[in-house]
Amino acid sequence: MVDGATKKVLLACLVTAFGVQTALVYTDERQDPLSEKELRGRTLWHENACQVCHQIYGQGGFLGPDLTNAASRLDNSRLESLLTIGSGQMPAYHFSAEEISDLSAYLVALDQPQLGRGQLRLGGTTEGTGPWGAFDLVLANALREAPTGVSAGYRAFKARPCSACHIPLNDSPVGAPDLSLVTERLALGELREVLMRGRPQAGMPPPAPPFGVSEVDEVVEFLSWLALSRESLEAALASSDTPGIEWRRIPWWEF
Repeated sequence: MVDGATKKVLLACLVTAFGVQTALVYTDERQDPLSEKELRGRTLWHENACQVCHQIYGQGGFLGPDLTNAASRLDNSRLESLLTIGSGQMPAYHFSAEEISDLSAYLVALDQPQLGRGQLRLGGTTEGTGPWGAFDLVLANALREAPTGVSAGYRAFKARPCSACHIPLNDSPVGAPDLSLVTERLALGELREVLMRGRPQAGMPPPAPPFGVSEVDEVVEFLSWLALSRESLEAALASSDTPGIEWRRIPWWEF
């Protein structure tokens, strides 16, 4: 049994620890607030869902490169090109000169090598880029016989970072639903609303760049075709020569 004197000593140590912690918190050096220009850049970052694909200090998506130190890696001309015409899987955002300047200022504010540097983890080669690598090959073959609107919907889908969260023919570990079943769960009006506005309360940002009216119709057509073709696509994926990866078994919490 612990006697009364020992309890008092332990309580005093606990109170002292909280006191020291409080003192450290309130005497810690405050970081300089972002300027108005940098704040506008941060707003653009969030409005366009950049964090879905990119990381900053280890937080965010992993489809695109880590942008923690992008300011020291990219010159202005390269940054302008990326933000207007895109590159690879990155869609074209067509930002204005002022918006590019604001985003550049935000990236400069983030780039503090003394705090840390974003580092790419290298691993073995896989069948493509992310979970969609092998499935994109299966889709490419299947879409040859699909209606024009289906192919257009697929292109509109791939021009957005949707595949950063959604994986083929399954619910993703981060909570994004299986898109081959979405037309069975949502009424047409609900689906169109999600495609136009996202579901921020459920963690899905609005599509960036936004879908046009005709693109919404095409994506709906693609998703309807995906639902009807699910079994044949699943069989084609299983019989492909490409080595499969169980994406649900990846430690997604690490990202």
